[in-house]
Formats: sequence, C-alpha cells, structure tokens
Amino acid sequence: MSVDYPNTGVLFSAKKMYNEKSPHFNGYIEIDKELLLNMLNNCNDVEVKIKIDGWKRKDKEGNHMVSLKVNTYEKKENNFKAADPWDD
Repeated sequence: MSVDYPNTGVLFSAKKMYNEKSPHFNGYIEIDKELLLNMLNNCNDVEVKIKIDGWKRKDKEGNHMVSLKVNTYEKKENNFKAADPWDD
C-alpha cells in the first residue's frame, strides 16, 4: 500500500479461528510516520484516537476484504443518512 496509497490498509476475513475469541478479521494499516508524529504532538489526552474509513471490496483472487484509510479530513455537517453497508 505504502507509497501509492499512503495511510491505508486492509482487513481480510480470518482464514482460521482457533476459539470463540479469535478475531473474525485480520490485516494491517500503514501510517506515514510524519502523520503519526503530528497526531501524537497534537494530542492532549493519554490516548490517540485515529479515525479510519472502510470499504467492502474483493482482492484479485475474489477474497472479501475491507480496505482501510486513515481519515485525515474534517467532515462537514450534513443530513445524509447512509445505508448499512452490511445489508445486501
């Protein structure tokens, strides 16, 4: 992902579940070091909250995944109500 698509990642359906507490998805997100340091420097709390956006997609082999992107923009107020993306 890195250079072409900065601050992005993916979650795939877990191939194996070892017990009932195993994650349903696993993957990664790559965050630009400068953005991460900026977030840390501008944080007033003990924790840093990172907003992420996700899209249902399929990879080249047809496996379902959720592609992720760090949300770095300010949302404007609107009245649009999105449909539940898990409802097909």
